[in-house]
Amino acid sequence: MKYNTAVDRLGQVAGDLTEHASWGDSIIVEAHVFGELVTGPDTIEVIYLALVVDFPVEDVTWLARPAQAEATVSLLRFDKYPLRWWWRPTVWPVWNHTITQPVRFWSKTHGTDEAALGLLADRRLDELVMGGPPDPLAFRAQLQTELEASRRHLNRVVDSYHDRDWRRDHKGFGVYPEDHLWWATQGFLELDDALQAIDEPNPAI
Repeated sequence: MKYNTAVDRLGQVAGDLTEHASWGDSIIVEAHVFGELVTGPDTIEVIYLALVVDFPVEDVTWLARPAQAEATVSLLRFDKYPLRWWWRPTVWPVWNHTITQPVRFWSKTHGTDEAALGLLADRRLDELVMGGPPDPLAFRAQLQTELEASRRHLNRVVDSYHDRDWRRDHKGFGVYPEDHLWWATQGFLELDDALQAIDEPNPAI
């Protein structure tokens, strides 16, 4: 899709979130965009979103798909748009090894950030307020925190995998317990790889 079409679509997403929040039961606290849309190419295939929810960290580790959160975006029909989203807990920064330079365009408290959408529409990208780690040490510390949480989440999924109640609670919207096991494993491995990439010495030239 063209860049301006993508920005318009982002505005529609913000409007959908505002309408849903007016119902009084929205669990999404903030919505951030990152990836191609904040770099300004002429065409974009997919809009990347980071959606913040006030869930315990254990429920929103990297790549996890909490059922209640997924039910919300299904209700909003986000799967019908050219969107891809990741969940983030309120107690962690939005950014990590994959979510780089996120720009908040909606919040439950203030609604649509018209200023951010306007800057995106005008491609005044250097004026956007982008999130990111303050320094390399903070970046590594955050990844380590997420890796430890992801390890605990993976252990819980493995331990519960054959439990009937757990399997029933982790099925629906085209998702099966096997998917949750894959996401837990992949999330842990991605974080582990990201940390190893940071800690590896520079190769000799």
